[in-house]
Amino acid sequence: MQIYQGKIITMDAGGTVCRYLVEDQGRIVFTGDSLPGMYVGLPVNELGDRVLLPSFGDGHMHFSNWALIAVSYFDVREAEDIPGIQAIIRSNIEGQPKKKAVIAFGVSRHSVKEQRLIRRDELDAACPDIPLILVCYDGHSAVFNSRMMEKFPNHVKKLRGFDEANGHLFFEAYLAGTDCAAALVPPLDLVSSIMKSYDLLAEKGIGLIHATEGIGFPKDLDVSMVSLIARAAARKNRIQTRLFFQTMDVTKAVKRGLPRIGGCFETALDGCFGACDAALHQPYSHDPANSGILFQDEEKVVEFAKQANRQGLQIAMHAIGDAAVSRGVRAIEAALADFPRNDHRHTLIHACLITDEDMDKIANLGIGITLQPAFLISPLEPVSYLESILGDRVKRSSPLKTMIERGIHVSGGSDAPVTAPDPIHGIYAACNHPFDSAESVSILDALRMFTSEVARTTFDDTERGTLETGKRADMVILNRDPLSMKPENLLELKVESLLLAGQPYKSGMNLTGMLWNGLKGRKDRI
Repeated sequence: MQIYQGKIITMDAGGTVCRYLVEDQGRIVFTGDSLPGMYVGLPVNELGDRVLLPSFGDGHMHFSNWALIAVSYFDVREAEDIPGIQAIIRSNIEGQPKKKAVIAFGVSRHSVKEQRLIRRDELDAACPDIPLILVCYDGHSAVFNSRMMEKFPNHVKKLRGFDEANGHLFFEAYLAGTDCAAALVPPLDLVSSIMKSYDLLAEKGIGLIHATEGIGFPKDLDVSMVSLIARAAARKNRIQTRLFFQTMDVTKAVKRGLPRIGGCFETALDGCFGACDAALHQPYSHDPANSGILFQDEEKVVEFAKQANRQGLQIAMHAIGDAAVSRGVRAIEAALADFPRNDHRHTLIHACLITDEDMDKIANLGIGITLQPAFLISPLEPVSYLESILGDRVKRSSPLKTMIERGIHVSGGSDAPVTAPDPIHGIYAACNHPFDSAESVSILDALRMFTSEVARTTFDDTERGTLETGKRADMVILNRDPLSMKPENLLELKVESLLLAGQPYKSGMNLTGMLWNGLKGRKDRI
């Protein structure tokens, strides 16, 4: 039993802040301002200036992708110029055991002084002997070296967006090219990266993640490995993973017993602003001939939504531009007309641009939105760039406060590795909207986005997400009280400890223990 005294932010519907919380055998048994007599005289954990609140969640991340970059490979986003990118690549491959392939992340034309993407010949100069693919910051384009080009089958080279001369991948060529690169990753690298990455999440106070998997590993290896390791992690250290299978093949999710389907990649309705292939109702301001790309026919999207909805699955679809959001809304609307469900919790991911009509439909249909506030403050995609391609529309991008005021359930994620899985960055960005300050949300609403709303999205709200009697004692201790801070100072918040089921997070996972716990928990929820 643990008793906590201090400022306790419960994140319940009423925004209750109380003085005491009692945990017993992993459950919250009391919250309130006066400690009941049965607990008086027992040892108390004094919080002092610190605060206790529900553990954070990450509502959308490409878990295995991020884990590989964070643990086994590297990113280049700190480079200030192209020679700096080359130097990072060399430092990570020279003197190291030779890999079958190298997958790196974080290149942006906006953050280097040359203001362009690195080219194939420049990657060859830094890495001539190993297949290398360098994924752009937006997760929707990439650069490859000559050795990687040798690995691409001819059908990839014929796809839209394949630029052999510069070594660039866009549009459908990007999706197929990254599938090929994923197939080169040794399974042991994948397993080791996923196991170790849970410790990195815990350092940021994250106790629940929504992992989107299925990017081209042979036989959907990433889905299988995340499923196994997630169950092992839940048994060893109680961290929770909810898996979204990025496929439009509904039978794949059903056969694995998964209750949800979708994400990005195969279930991406459009691209992104970085590659100017996010689908818009009106053309890009700098290119009147371009309105972006809708990757699937509407008939296919509607049929997918109908099939998934009939199977009782929760649907999530990537949609960044307003035309893609409209397509996603129409598909879910058709699915619910075909087979009505009251509490489906279907979700659109990102929804950066959205029309008023679609916002009303989203609210009326009960569609949730999972967005990534840290996008708004990323130096890899600055406001000046978005203004150049969107014009005045940038001021209407990610209308956080309006969504919440319309009654839409808005949860927060990182889209890692696109941004770091650090909820404090997302909370800061949500409270300091750089495009339109009127769309900044309150600190309490920003905290909800990364606690109770993440839990609600995957039907975890009966067990976690708020500190209420009867729920799991999944909690985080912060160094300061966010509710007493100015929004511009929120980055001063630090996670001091993560408590799951009332116990401190247990770091470290070995292969034998993982296999044992994973197999033992093969029927546990993910």
